[in-house]
Amino acid sequence: MKSKISILVIAFIAFLGVQSAKAWGGFGHGAIAYVAEQHLTPQAKSEVRRYLNHTLPFYASWMDHWRAVPPFHPTNSWHGFSAAADGTVDWSKGDGKAMGQVKMILETMGNGKYKNLPDSLVRHNILILVHALPDMHCPVHVGYSKKDYPEYRYSLRRNGKTYKTHGFWDGSPGFQRRGWTYEKYSSIVDNITPKQAKKIVKKGNLEYWGKDIIKQGHRAYAITPANTDIAKLTADEKANVLALADEMSMKAAYRLAYVLNEIFK
Repeated sequence: MKSKISILVIAFIAFLGVQSAKAWGGFGHGAIAYVAEQHLTPQAKSEVRRYLNHTLPFYASWMDHWRAVPPFHPTNSWHGFSAAADGTVDWSKGDGKAMGQVKMILETMGNGKYKNLPDSLVRHNILILVHALPDMHCPVHVGYSKKDYPEYRYSLRRNGKTYKTHGFWDGSPGFQRRGWTYEKYSSIVDNITPKQAKKIVKKGNLEYWGKDIIKQGHRAYAITPANTDIAKLTADEKANVLALADEMSMKAAYRLAYVLNEIFK
C-alpha cells in the first residue's frame, strides 16, 4: 500500500514538474491529437476509445507526466530521434528513440497483430504513439551531431535574458495564441487536400518522415539564429515561426492518424 502511495506522490510531483517543459506544450500535444482523431477511420476510432476509455487528446501528454517516475525513466529518450550526417535517420541506437518506438509498434501491432497482445500492452503502445510520434516532429527534437552541427548549440534571448531555444520551439504552436481551443487550431492546420495528405504520410515511410523532419529542423535554426531576442521578433519573423510550427503539427497529426488507422484497419 505504501509503495502505491509513493508512486502516486512521485507521479504528482512529476506532473507538476513538467508543466512548463513539455515538448510541443500541453496545448500543442492536445491540438495535434485532436486533429489526428478527426482523421481516424470508424474502426480505428472505436478501437482506440475501447483501449483508452477516453479521447486521444486526453492522453496526449501522458508520457511527459510519467517520464520522471522511476519505472518510466527509460522513456526519456523516446521524445525525439537522431540525424545522421547525410540527413537521414540515425538508427544506430535501435529502439531507444521516438522513431524506433514507432517502428517497433508498427511491426508488433500492425496487420491485426495487436489482437494477439495483452490489452494493457496495446493500451500502453497507443499512449506512446499519441505522444512520441508528434514529439519527434518538433524541430528541436532532432538530435544533430555536435561534430557536424556545433553551431546549433546556443540559446535565444528574451528581453535581453537567456532563453532556451528548445523551450521556445516546444511551445511554438501556442505562440501568441493564448486561449485558443483545439477546434480553433484545427481550423488553421487541418485544411489540406486528400492528395496532399497522401504525400505527407507516404504510406508510412519512416525514412521519408525522418528526412522531412530533419530538413525542417534546419529551417527552425535558420528562423531563430543564435542570440535572437524572441520578444523583439518582427511580424514576418513571428509569421515564419508559426508557419513552421503549424506545418509540423499538421504533419504530425496526419501521420499519427495514418499509423493508428494502419494498426486497427
